[in-house]
Amino acid sequence: MDTFSVLSTIALVNIMGWLSPGPNMFAVMSASLSQGRRNGVLTGLGISLASFIWAILAVLGVIALFDLFPQVVLGLRLMGAGYLLWLGFKAFRSVFTMSNGDMSLYHSDDSGFKAFRSGFIICATNPKAALFFGSVLTAFVPADASNELLIEILAVCLVFGVSGHTITATVFSTDFVVQKFVAARRQITGVFGATFTLLGVGAAYDAIRRF
Repeated sequence: MDTFSVLSTIALVNIMGWLSPGPNMFAVMSASLSQGRRNGVLTGLGISLASFIWAILAVLGVIALFDLFPQVVLGLRLMGAGYLLWLGFKAFRSVFTMSNGDMSLYHSDDSGFKAFRSGFIICATNPKAALFFGSVLTAFVPADASNELLIEILAVCLVFGVSGHTITATVFSTDFVVQKFVAARRQITGVFGATFTLLGVGAAYDAIRRF
């Protein structure tokens, strides 16, 4: 894969992770609705910082694994593919089980610093975040990635993290928008399921082909 393909794939994975309904999105939504756009953005920045730290740790681990344990790299790539397939399965399953009227939101504090801290803690203590960056990110980093490419990958993760959560805070500042989102959640989740499944199949094929 060339540099553009790698960065495009990393960007797509980050976008899908941002768009997937979960603790991060609900935290930003709640802060934006109950405390205003500013605290929504600050919550998103806290999440972005924790995500960036996970990304750095993942990249550092990738470097060591590529050099010392190529078999482990294959295992991590397959884990990443399996996790994507699992996300796709859960998305498809939730299409048939979700209730459009059910929306549980995280309630953050009214202090700007505490909103930032809450976002950071939510992501830093979420084991799924570690698995997402440690396995899924690993699945799409080339074995011969240069230091410059690794830095670019980290930059993409940071930029898309900050931008995504800022957009969320901006969009979900009104009850009207949230109601529209809830009404279309079933269709959106179906799209997530298809995308994660395709990414998982592609990652598994690439890992096996390269080994």
